[in-house]
Amino acid sequence: MGNIILKITALVCAMALWFYVISLKDFQLTMEVPLTFVKLPEALAIASKPPSTVSVTVEGKPLDLIRLQSQKQAAMVVDMHLAELGSKRIHLDSKNFVAPNFSSVHYVEPDNQYLFIDVAVDTRIERSIPIKNNIAFNAAPGYVIVQPPKLMQEDLIVSGARNALTRIIDIPTDSIFKDSIKVSQTFSVPLMIKQLPSFVTPSDSVAKIFVDVQKIKSKEFRNIPIHLIGFYDRALNTLSPQQATVEITGGDKVVETIDANDIELFIEYNRFAIEDADSLAPTIKLNLPPDVDRNMSVKAILVKPDKIKLIKTHTGDEDKDEEYGI
Repeated sequence: MGNIILKITALVCAMALWFYVISLKDFQLTMEVPLTFVKLPEALAIASKPPSTVSVTVEGKPLDLIRLQSQKQAAMVVDMHLAELGSKRIHLDSKNFVAPNFSSVHYVEPDNQYLFIDVAVDTRIERSIPIKNNIAFNAAPGYVIVQPPKLMQEDLIVSGARNALTRIIDIPTDSIFKDSIKVSQTFSVPLMIKQLPSFVTPSDSVAKIFVDVQKIKSKEFRNIPIHLIGFYDRALNTLSPQQATVEITGGDKVVETIDANDIELFIEYNRFAIEDADSLAPTIKLNLPPDVDRNMSVKAILVKPDKIKLIKTHTGDEDKDEEYGI
């Protein structure tokens, strides 16, 4: 038993000594680090698409290299304070390598080649770009969306290189489906800003969309006059009945704003001959405010009775003509 303990102790001591000796030596490690640009003048913007990361070789103590890679604190930083319009090839070397809190880790210049990046610089401008709504909304049963969902801000201010911004047509929202909505509310929806060119900066990352939802309600309007229109002899033709009841179903707030004067019922006289019928459904004209979307806010309009007859009356002269066979 004592020999086993001694052997284990010797093994642990040997491993500790090995780790200590190893820790005194410098090793090299190749790793991917982010490429960042700093101090670019406000009037300029990067117009090209340089890589977001570069592969570099660094040298240092093993434990420092392990910590550096796991904590991802290294980067290659390019100072752009002297940048000018046009394209330029930039050589990356030790002056660009940054690793805070790892002063013992150093950048290793490749033996057989230099590390370059090509960068194009253009004038910085701002543009107002339309937002494209890709969201679908659906009201809960018994409710209705009474107008198209409205973007609270239809355009987004975007800043970047001139030639990059001129290629942007619109900025879409995420494709999302919102179901079973019961109350009017404003949704905040992410914009697809990852689709924008590199180094283009939007003024916001979300779009706000207002959805107007109302509970479905029905309301009856009685004794609405029915008008016979067109060219005809008013002494010989009339409608029966001459009034009807109209039931309107739609958003409760919209329906409550409607009164009998907003409803018109009429039948074109020539329709009876064209359709070869003695009774027809009247045409309905509903006068709503211009900001109300009838197609969305009004779900149904029912006229009672649904068919109106054309009644032809006879004069005394017509009776005499029939009596004498004329």
